[in-house]
Amino acid sequence: MKHYLDFRITDKDDGKKILTFLKSDLGFSTLKIRSVKFTDRGITLNGEPATVGSFLHTGDVLTILRTDSDHKERHLLSNPGVPIEVLYEDDCLIVLNKTAGMVCHPSRGHLIDSLANGVRAYFDATDPDANVHLLGRLDRDTSGLVLMAKDGITADILAREKADGTFEKTYIAVTEGRFSAPSGRFDWAMESYHTEDGILKNRNGSGVADAKEAVTYYDVLYTVRDYSVLRVRIPTGRMHQIRFHMAEAGHPLLGDALYGHGPAAGMTRHALHACRLSFRHPYTNEPVLISSDLPTDMRAFLPENITL
Repeated sequence: MKHYLDFRITDKDDGKKILTFLKSDLGFSTLKIRSVKFTDRGITLNGEPATVGSFLHTGDVLTILRTDSDHKERHLLSNPGVPIEVLYEDDCLIVLNKTAGMVCHPSRGHLIDSLANGVRAYFDATDPDANVHLLGRLDRDTSGLVLMAKDGITADILAREKADGTFEKTYIAVTEGRFSAPSGRFDWAMESYHTEDGILKNRNGSGVADAKEAVTYYDVLYTVRDYSVLRVRIPTGRMHQIRFHMAEAGHPLLGDALYGHGPAAGMTRHALHACRLSFRHPYTNEPVLISSDLPTDMRAFLPENITL
């Protein structure tokens, strides 16, 4: 099913061209504008086909095709054998609970067994016009919440939310050692490089001109033996950011083979779970809050009957 956006024109937009309205008021990309203008009934004004050069007047109803015009990503293979867990879905977005060991998007060695391949198959069965637009990825061995938009317009709106700080993802991490402070902030810049084995890794880029800014906030929830259970937020989403910052602080994630000491104490992967996601709905502006329970391997480090 195709989905559309309706806009009733007010006095402030009277006399504007549709092109100007789409660019300046809605923030549409040139690619999206080109897509809708060359699609049958991609743009209508008061129910009639219109061009981007048409003028708007107070009281007009402008209708724009929201669904991606080329509704299937040609490069993304559908695989119904990939298990997915849907925690939230509506006509414009979907939130999934990813298991550890699964990659988010096809990559070398994982061309058909990624979360995106499974979602493509799910959409084929439930909403064939939907497309797969990831809004942030999780490392293969990080479990938890992944947000996807079903069309490019929704993806652009959510990306702007991430940029203006109204989008927030919270993680639970288990690290080695005990923290001296109950909460804190790390802001070591990050510089990526390849190891001798060709693995992409990060190092401290403080003072390096092209290093990426990275900020991590943490709160210590529990200390269990020689491990700390943290709640973590990252306003900057760099590759491996939490893993790198914790290791740089002397508290690598339990089980982290790349930045820490590898499998230990029942953890065969790094102990990181995206547990909470909050954002404004792109069209209703209502707050959306979604939570994911800790997986069994990480819950073992919490006191019994504790809900985070």
